[in-house]
Formats: sequence, C-alpha cells, structure tokens
Amino acid sequence: MDLPKPDPRLAFLKGGGEMGARIRTRDWRLSSLGPPETWPQTLKTTIRLMLSSGHPMFIWWGPRLVQFYNDAYRLSIGFERHPSALGQEGRQCWDEIWHIIGPQIEQVMSGRGATWNENALVPITRNGRKEDVYWTYSYVPIDDPVAATGVGGVLVVCTETTQTVQTNRRLAHERQQFARLFEQAPSFMAVLAGEDHRFEFANPAYMRLVGHRPVLGCTVVEAMPEIVDQGYVDLLDKVFRSGDAYSAFGSRFTVQQDDGSVSERVVDFVYQPIRDVDGRVTGIFVDGFDVTGRPAPFTQAR
Repeated sequence: MDLPKPDPRLAFLKGGGEMGARIRTRDWRLSSLGPPETWPQTLKTTIRLMLSSGHPMFIWWGPRLVQFYNDAYRLSIGFERHPSALGQEGRQCWDEIWHIIGPQIEQVMSGRGATWNENALVPITRNGRKEDVYWTYSYVPIDDPVAATGVGGVLVVCTETTQTVQTNRRLAHERQQFARLFEQAPSFMAVLAGEDHRFEFANPAYMRLVGHRPVLGCTVVEAMPEIVDQGYVDLLDKVFRSGDAYSAFGSRFTVQQDDGSVSERVVDFVYQPIRDVDGRVTGIFVDGFDVTGRPAPFTQAR
C-alpha cells in the first residue's frame, strides 16, 4: 500500500529534534492559530529558522502571544514550563516576570523596534525553586503585513549567561580580596606588565620605597630612570626573556625622593615571572622587603 505523501505545506516543520516533533504532533486546530498549513508565511519562515538553529530561540505570535521554542531554549527552562509552554499564551506562562518582559514585548509588538539586554537579571522558577537567572537577549519583530502595526510576533534570540555572571562576580570578589591583602602586606609588591615592564599595581609599601612617585601606568624606565644604571632593568629583562625567577638579598637600591634627595635602601626581593594560560611570560611580580639597617652583613644576589 502506498504511504501518503508529506504535505508540502508543512515542510517548514521538518526536523528540529524534540520540539520539532512536538510542534508537528500538536493539534493546533484547538488554538487561536488554527492548523499549521494556514499560518502566515512570516511565522512559518521564522519557525523554520528557529527549528534549524542550535542557538536558543523563542517565538511569541499574535495578539495572544502564542509560544514556540526550540530544543536549545528548552535547556534553560525547567519542568514547570516544559513542555507546557509550547502553544501557551505568553502572559499565562510568564506572569511572574511579566513586569520585566511585558513592556519589552509591547515595544516590539507596537512597532517601536527591537530590544537588547546584556547579562540582565530575569529570575524565573525552574527545577522546583526560584532562581536568579541572567540572560543576554534580543526581542526582534516578526513582520506581518496584515497586523495593524506591521508586526505579527516577537522572535527571541537569547543566551543564558548565569554561569558567566556568577563567575565574573566571584573573580571580581577574589581580586578585591587579593587587592586588600596586597594593600595590607608588610612586604613591597608591584605587578609589571609586558616586556617594557609597565606598572599595573603597586602596594603602599612599594610606594613608600620609591618615595611615593606616581608609577602606575608608567614603565620602570619612565618612572625611575635612575635605576637603569643600577642593573635592575637588565635583571627584569632577563627574567622576562628566560622565564626564570630571580631573587636577591641585601641588594643596594638608590632612588630619588620627591624633595630631590637621594635615598639609599637595602632590599631583599624576588622577580617572579607571570605567565598566561599558554605558558608565555606576560609580566613580572615584584615582592620584597626593605631591610635597611639590618645588622646582618650584605650578601651577594643569586
């Protein structure tokens, strides 16, 4: 017996994984949209795009904002909304966040253009609890010449960025903690970036050592030209090129103070190379102590 031929009018629903199958098997005759073969061409085209994409996408269509979404979007919602969100009206589905998304949907549907939000907090209930969820998303108008505003629906192109936002916040907090530790450290510390050894950070102890001259943003040579002849810049160059740390004990360090006087200090220090994820040296961490007046005799640098 010959099998019935596929209806070419439904070709736009082919593929699409789980959500493609759910859209195909749903009885849309019971909805405000009617059967799929009667849907507006712009809606068909957008659904085809959505089902073909590996990027999370969602559609609201018509005055009642009937919903469609793809497999990639499904991963960001819990059992509270999947699969019930398919074919549901927007306000009914998202009432808990309608104060956030409702005005944005209205902007698009009224013909006032697309929206854009980056790392925006849109908390939703999923997997049995309310979660702070962050999204980067855009609401894009789907044209419909029959609609009064020329817009028949909204295409949502989105990415959940919750993990990125949380990671960035944790890293920022850790950086603040380290910065506080550096600020309070009894040793002098500085971070030099690049092969020209440009100051990115210097703690109060380091600033006292160099007479509180403005060093941040300057190279070592720009900030303290008098140390070139003392050999410290050559040592920094060697550490940067070789990737090997250098340490010294009882090293003489002469620096000019703000009032024009010259101060000679004695320091123990280490130049520690800073490497990126590929192992390349990108800078040097300076750490040491001002041991001027220490009774022990000077020792040679090693």
